[in-house]
Amino acid sequence: MNIRRTLAILAATTVAAPAVLIAAPAAVARPVAATPAATDPAATDPFASCTSWTQTARTTSELVGFPTKLVAGTWSTFTFRTVNISASPLKGVGATVDAAAWEEGTRSPSIKLTTQWYDRAAKKWRPMPGRLTEYAVITRTLKPGARSDVKMRVRADRAAKAGDGDTFEYGRYAGKDGVCGYAQAIHEYRFVVEPAAPAPKPAAR
Repeated sequence: MNIRRTLAILAATTVAAPAVLIAAPAAVARPVAATPAATDPAATDPFASCTSWTQTARTTSELVGFPTKLVAGTWSTFTFRTVNISASPLKGVGATVDAAAWEEGTRSPSIKLTTQWYDRAAKKWRPMPGRLTEYAVITRTLKPGARSDVKMRVRADRAAKAGDGDTFEYGRYAGKDGVCGYAQAIHEYRFVVEPAAPAPKPAAR
């Protein structure tokens, strides 16, 4: 949790250059989204064609409708929203949603969470990466001023006890000019976890 707390503090005080909050450049990461086979890496990963990285933000990102309460065993949906605030077209948008939760009275993540994003092209749910250095390519070709909304969902394990949690979203972009970078700011979202309702007892005969 020490790393997460540090990131939260930096996210609250750093807006213009969130790139310093990312642990590693995108060049070493691998996309989660499945894409058609191709010999050119840039055909499957728009970030493979990055020739330089900048701290100038071309996008904003936020989680719209992220739940303030997770009921164990139940999916809660939300939206990862990206807006191209630049005058240049983008080749791709990457996203990481880092969620963790812990039981009441503790500070170490102990509640199992599952986070997924919906791949509209494949019409299926895909897992979000589990580390800050990994990402999912959730959007391709975003025009200047355009907005991308990608459906996501999160669930606490059904056996989870009451607890608290927080989530951070990390957005990155790949420009068609080969220049890549990170979203304008990182945001924190806090929530509580409630245990699942006990199964009803069979009626007495």
